[in-house]
Amino acid sequence: MKLIKPEWIEHGPKESLSSLHINSEGVRVAVAGKYNAVDCIRIFRLASILDENYHKQSRLLCRIDTQCPLCVRFSYTSDILAVASRQSVLLYHLTATNPNVVNQPVQSSSSFGEFPETWRLRSSLSSGHVADVLDIAWCPPNDRYLASCSIDNHICIYSWPSATLTTTLRGHTGLVKGLAWDPTGLLLASQSSDGTVKVWSSTTWQCEQTIKEPFDGCAESTSFLRLDWSPDGTMFTTAHAKNNTFPVSACIIRGSSTVDAEFVGHRREVTCARFLPRILLINGRRRCLLAIGSKDRTLSLWLTSPRQPMCIINEFFASGILDMSWHLNETEGLTTLGVCSPDGACAFIVFNKGELGSPLTHQEMAKFYSDMYKVNIAIPTKPVANGSSVTPVTNGNGHSHHSQASTVKTTLANQTERRLNDGRRCIKPLCIDTPPPVPAVTPVPLPAPTPVASTSKVPSPSPQPPPTASTTTTINTPSSISTSRRMPTIPVDPKPAKGVVRSSTSSITLPSSISSTALFPPLKLQSNLIRKINNEYELRTEKSSDQVYVLSCINEQTKLAQWKNVFQSPLLAIQATKHFVALVTLNETNHCSELFVLERQSGLRLYSNIVLTQTLAGLYISENTNNLQRATISVIYTTGLLSVFDLTRNSMACPILDINISHLLPPHASIVDIFTLNHINSDTVCLITSTGHLYGFDNMLKHWTCLFHKHDFVSDFALPSELTSSGPLSTLTKTHGATMNDDAYQKNLYSSPNRELLVSAYLETQIHRSRVLHSLREYSFWLTTFVRFLANSSLQDKSLKLKSILDHLAEHVHSTPINVNASLMPLKTKDEYRNVLNECLIILRNYDDTSTLVQHYE
Repeated sequence: MKLIKPEWIEHGPKESLSSLHINSEGVRVAVAGKYNAVDCIRIFRLASILDENYHKQSRLLCRIDTQCPLCVRFSYTSDILAVASRQSVLLYHLTATNPNVVNQPVQSSSSFGEFPETWRLRSSLSSGHVADVLDIAWCPPNDRYLASCSIDNHICIYSWPSATLTTTLRGHTGLVKGLAWDPTGLLLASQSSDGTVKVWSSTTWQCEQTIKEPFDGCAESTSFLRLDWSPDGTMFTTAHAKNNTFPVSACIIRGSSTVDAEFVGHRREVTCARFLPRILLINGRRRCLLAIGSKDRTLSLWLTSPRQPMCIINEFFASGILDMSWHLNETEGLTTLGVCSPDGACAFIVFNKGELGSPLTHQEMAKFYSDMYKVNIAIPTKPVANGSSVTPVTNGNGHSHHSQASTVKTTLANQTERRLNDGRRCIKPLCIDTPPPVPAVTPVPLPAPTPVASTSKVPSPSPQPPPTASTTTTINTPSSISTSRRMPTIPVDPKPAKGVVRSSTSSITLPSSISSTALFPPLKLQSNLIRKINNEYELRTEKSSDQVYVLSCINEQTKLAQWKNVFQSPLLAIQATKHFVALVTLNETNHCSELFVLERQSGLRLYSNIVLTQTLAGLYISENTNNLQRATISVIYTTGLLSVFDLTRNSMACPILDINISHLLPPHASIVDIFTLNHINSDTVCLITSTGHLYGFDNMLKHWTCLFHKHDFVSDFALPSELTSSGPLSTLTKTHGATMNDDAYQKNLYSSPNRELLVSAYLETQIHRSRVLHSLREYSFWLTTFVRFLANSSLQDKSLKLKSILDHLAEHVHSTPINVNASLMPLKTKDEYRNVLNECLIILRNYDDTSTLVQHYE
């Protein structure tokens, strides 16, 4: 990776940049803003920015002076530059190139001399808006439409190339600050300062979705809200969302109005999100790469699965980040991200080939869209400046190399030319017979969508072959491109009812080519595995010359091997505690994985190798909190099943076998969405997910229960400091719920008219959460706290609740010994029940209205 920040493009501290865009061929980059106190657009040669040895005289290709340019966007298929300026959208056309002009400095004005390129104003789309235009977006893949949004709360759709107003989308009640088309041009997403994102259909121009949840309470503190669709079209990422009081970028699944994920970490509002417009292959799985820019001067790069930042650049500029643009050059293997800031500077990040994965080729992307959305996307033709048309020869990443057709050359050779007295050329026009142009997108009839479970494969119809272009080059004219063709709708499942957990494929029906029963990717073999234990020992694997795999335990201080053990199969994963080592090998002969358990001090095998039932996705091990000579091993399979082994030096059991965890994770989750697996005891496993939820498995009931929820209205952080317990529940809650905002929760709690009912429900919940964790101390604490709260409250039914609690305790005190194995309570003996009952009675004696109740139990 290389970071380039060209100072010769900077506009100065008192000037600004508002937008940046790299054209699809990667030849030009346009920046818009105020330069030398003049509003202008400057077009630079991208190669001169990326190569410091490039000729300085040919850096600036053209300069266009225009009023208040807030956004610039090159079209996909032609040399057209759209500019958002005041109340209109200006369209500039590349009319000529002057290769002999190479000596213009970057400070040149538009009225001084000539430039290597000539851009002329082709048309002004002034009808539609009555206020400043903030964002514009060409419709992929063939520039069929141009969308613009404005502070007049409206969105205008213009047909291209006729440049006529098609429709005006109304529905937002605030400034519309960002637009994004999905990669097939079927849907348009818009984000407004009214706290909503709307998704519009390009077939009916009706609003399909309105998303509000992640934008509640977001102030109008950003000039732009530039959102973007993922290259696979399954989701779009928005700007300026919030999780409690923390700024995030919210990811919305296509066809669903719920937040699938939140990209966190930025300290101020997110202003721009840009996906790399190609799907990447990383370890054989399809991934999408996202760049997020914020007002905190930080740029972060994320993979959508697993959801973790790949790269973070802090204090990128003196101000925030307003706009970004990707360029993928598969020929040279370079990927470039351009970024601009309102402080007048821009920067470019260049990734070498292989650093980000392997991008799909243009043909592979077209096949993907055909399989996914049942539309065939053909390679469009691109007109050039002399009025003829060329057929781009794609190089695999959407970039094209032009070659004129022989029929056009033959016809042009027969043209007559004469020179006028002033030197101008006068060419007699000729008519060239051309077949009708090939449509860029061909709809395919779709069957009625049917819901599918997340673990079933969906057969896909065989994709229709893409239309074949004629060998004769065609000329695209406004009359030859159909503007009335209706686009097919995307098959989506009906929205789930409230409270129903949405499966990972409920928003769209996936074809069999990308659908799988696997929820997580399988672990990959590595040549050398290294695992450190408390910075004292290191476990290391290597393959010997006799085709066996050696596991060595190295002392960190002496650097000597304490013990060694050998295996006939390569090792997939290693986890260790102070006393035990758990490892999994891949038996390539039988195509299965095997679990081994070793003693850490000596390396002896404690049990026979256990053949795992499915493909391994994750391995965890932890010590028992009450007995360090005891450990728990968790195995997660690719299908989302969990098995837990409880082991000591002389025994091993499997209390939890093949329990599903997929419904606890967000859609399209990965193995890293499981932050940790804490083993409280042999019967209870706690799972913390990236969504901020904490779940515990109740082995008696064979179900998961929620131990902490990030959206809990009442929490420990909203209660007085003396209401704190000590134990596993308290430790887990404080560790993984520390991002809660104390002031906000206290304000909501104490201003609610149902305050006492909310606290009562919370205390009851804590009692039963302690029971799930078998925490006797916390169970007693929360039970007595609940009794004290009821006695001091003004609830009308407090007497009924207190009597029920005391009856329950007294029943166990005076009854025969209970079956410890069948009891759901952490209290096991009569003495334990008697102690809790006496403590509750002592509390109730201090209150006048409950003192009479105490007499019945003394």
